[in-house]
Amino acid sequence: MDEVKLSKIRQRKLETPKGKKRPPNWLYPNGIEREYHRDLNSLVRELKDLIKTVLIPEIPSMLDEVEGKMPNDRADDYLSRLNSLIIYIRKAIQNKVENTIRDAEQVSVQINRFNKNQFEKINNSIFGIDIFIGEPWLGDQLKLFAAQNATLIKSLPDQELERVSGIIERGLQEGKRFTEVSKELQKSFGISRRRATLIARDQTKKLNSSLTMLRQKELGVEEYIWQTSGDERVRPTHRANDGKKFRWDTPPKTTGHPGNDVNCRCIARPVLDKLLDLG
Repeated sequence: MDEVKLSKIRQRKLETPKGKKRPPNWLYPNGIEREYHRDLNSLVRELKDLIKTVLIPEIPSMLDEVEGKMPNDRADDYLSRLNSLIIYIRKAIQNKVENTIRDAEQVSVQINRFNKNQFEKINNSIFGIDIFIGEPWLGDQLKLFAAQNATLIKSLPDQELERVSGIIERGLQEGKRFTEVSKELQKSFGISRRRATLIARDQTKKLNSSLTMLRQKELGVEEYIWQTSGDERVRPTHRANDGKKFRWDTPPKTTGHPGNDVNCRCIARPVLDKLLDLG
């Protein structure tokens, strides 16, 4: 931090009554996470609709084709049909995948804006001034988020279609009934929905956590207070950290910093005592 900012903080220290230095809570971007979740669910729904309208109606005829042949007379015609339908769906969903990737880039911009607002709110509450810091790492963080999420978004239809193809192929080879194959496909749809939820939660938390850490460290904050979301979903190891002080250069061994664990909704509340005590 440059000397001009330090002098402003020193002046604010003289004007700040003792006992008024606890910063407000650093909030989490729940609304943005929900928006990202909706985007991913929209992709999953469109993929599911394509599978239901393009692929599933063809399964009974493929089953009949297999059933009507002698074991030593079976060709791979049904597999060729199945592969052609999978390829068709891949192409049909591609525009939706690309649009979802673009939406994810905007999500990263919104998370950054929300996180920066939290940072500035806390600075103003404690120091009474706007503290502008250089953020040379910001572009790389947003690009990394975009790259990781593009890979995850592409994996949603890739993995779903791979599962669906495997379910149908096994059903054809094992002579299963259409109702059995349909039940397995419904279970597969549930896997994609749950994975979309996990991606939205985990990626939002990881970017928000990274920006929180980088901004606090850029300001000169060395320590933080662990703050959980305070509900029944908080895991025991994180509840044990609640209210405790940790250093940014020494993450807790069991959990890592807030937001590092999958689905962690905890927040790092900055410890500003050293900045307020600058002489």
